[in-house]
Amino acid sequence: MLWQLNIGQSLRRASYDLPFLFGEHAPPDDLVLVYLDEASHRELDQPLARPWDRRLHARLVDRLNAEGARMIVFDILFHDEAPEQDAAFAAAIRKHGNVVLAGELVRNEGEAGSMQSLLLPAPDLRQAAAGWGLTHVPIDPDGVVRQVRHSIPTDFGEKPSLGEFVRQRERGGSTDRGGASEFLNHYGPAGTFQGYSYAGVLAGRGIPEGAFRNRIVVVGARQNSGLADAGKDTFATPYARLTRTLTPGIEIQATAMANLLENRRITSLPAGAGWYPILAAAFLLAAAACLLPPTKGISLCLALGAGIAVLGILLQQGMGFHFLWTIAAFGQMPMIAGLALGAHYLIEYSARWKLRRAFKSYMSDEQARQIDEGGVSLELGGREIETTILFSDLAGFTSMSEGLPPQSVSKALICYFERATEGILDNQGTIIKYIGDAVMATWGAPLKVDREADRAIDAAIQMQSAGAQPIPLETAEGVTHELLETRVGINTGLVLAGNLGSTRRFDYTVIGDAVNTAARLEGLNKMLGTSILVSEAVLRKCVEPQRFLTRRMGSFVLKGKKIGIVVFEILGHRDNPAGALRKRGADYLRLYQEGIDAFRSGDTARAALCFSETLTLHDLLPECPASRLHLDAIAASGDGPQDPADWRGEVVMDSK
Repeated sequence: MLWQLNIGQSLRRASYDLPFLFGEHAPPDDLVLVYLDEASHRELDQPLARPWDRRLHARLVDRLNAEGARMIVFDILFHDEAPEQDAAFAAAIRKHGNVVLAGELVRNEGEAGSMQSLLLPAPDLRQAAAGWGLTHVPIDPDGVVRQVRHSIPTDFGEKPSLGEFVRQRERGGSTDRGGASEFLNHYGPAGTFQGYSYAGVLAGRGIPEGAFRNRIVVVGARQNSGLADAGKDTFATPYARLTRTLTPGIEIQATAMANLLENRRITSLPAGAGWYPILAAAFLLAAAACLLPPTKGISLCLALGAGIAVLGILLQQGMGFHFLWTIAAFGQMPMIAGLALGAHYLIEYSARWKLRRAFKSYMSDEQARQIDEGGVSLELGGREIETTILFSDLAGFTSMSEGLPPQSVSKALICYFERATEGILDNQGTIIKYIGDAVMATWGAPLKVDREADRAIDAAIQMQSAGAQPIPLETAEGVTHELLETRVGINTGLVLAGNLGSTRRFDYTVIGDAVNTAARLEGLNKMLGTSILVSEAVLRKCVEPQRFLTRRMGSFVLKGKKIGIVVFEILGHRDNPAGALRKRGADYLRLYQEGIDAFRSGDTARAALCFSETLTLHDLLPECPASRLHLDAIAASGDGPQDPADWRGEVVMDSK
């Protein structure tokens, strides 16, 4: 595309132009210019818009002949005849014997199509001269002279250019370049060639001794012109980008002559082979940009582009070899880098979107967004933080699902989890894992949340409400609807949170004694006949503990522990007593609390009486397992503590 589009054409031309801006070369010493400049026009009283008096040219030839000029080349057209002037001019030409004149190829558009004609020197002058050459200067569409034809095809056969004819006179032989164009190897901006004013040469003013001896002298016009004067025998070269001035046609012709005399040409790959480095650069740059990480890939792409640019400049400046390096360096490189960056962005965006979608299955949208934006390190390892942990389990689900097809069990669990886990996600919790019909969630890891203990209790209450809705269960007899009771244990404490495992497989999780305690509290529900149990640490962590209906269940030494913890049951929200999870009569609650207080103080007789009375209340169905558990503990202690100082008022659990 860059090869064919307009921007590609500009890049192709720039590959030739830009190396010239990094250095100049001295033109050959034996080539000197004589300018028909504006000062000479005024001094010699020659109108700017009309041809000069050729008798002045005769005087110039005689002067240069006397100075020992080896060859005189006129970059001026003399196609109009002026007999009186031509006689003197022709005589001077014959006297020197090595004067070359200029001709021009003209194309005329007519009804019959394009026709060519040659504007050659007047017959007398042509006969006197050593020969003539065409001053054909190809101009690119952007107005810059980059190429020259040494042999010009015309309707009258191949004709040599002015520079080529000079080469033939100097070096002998004929042209072997055909009609193909060659790149000009410019020496520098306008004024690079040594030159003298026409009037000064005639007057012998300001001319060093030996300035023309054994040299080729090129005579032509030079006007003081800027870029707006293009076409007035002035042309843009690559140096015009910097100097903002045009180069006289005489210097263009002198450059072509000097290139031929020095054999200082710029070569390039054949037209068809120019594709090869472009294609190679495309694959090389694309591989660098796309197969490496974005920073490294684009950095390498930039380095390769810069390297290609340096190579292109050095080859043209030092060896005269030109290739289309700008397409790779300034066209393909930024495009490929941009496309690769876009591709990496899309891949990264897709991966991040998938990551966020995956995290949204475990946490709220806001938490997933924070993780996606780098708010949490996902490196292997953990850190110690205080967090609130929730464990939940389905009461009786194992026995209920016994004998059912795995597919039926899976559908029932999915239906339950869809409802139950909303409570966790709605309250900014993070689901750490599912273990069968159990759920483990945290507040405060991996992201900090406010009111984490309050939110955990709110989530547990919401999970209980979800479990109160019947779940469809496919059995051999058909679809039945079962009520699934959720048991929840919540604890707050220090944990080690992070990505734990191996470098090949790891999970984000939390571990520690606080986690084990939360799991034990969930299991304790079964023994106490409760649904939601929380540790005293959770209520102390709550910002608004008064929002919840609670009752103290007692102090328990959980299995595997040595120190007891105070456990509370969550009955519901205080502002919605009608929605309490378990209905407890006032008498029952009073008697149970009195029993707990007596048990704590060591008054086991009073505690046994209170707990026994709770078992007789008709509004409690079924009987209270918690009271029975305390009665068993009292019975195991005998008549009570032998030493009240040793009594801790704790129930030691021997099972989970």
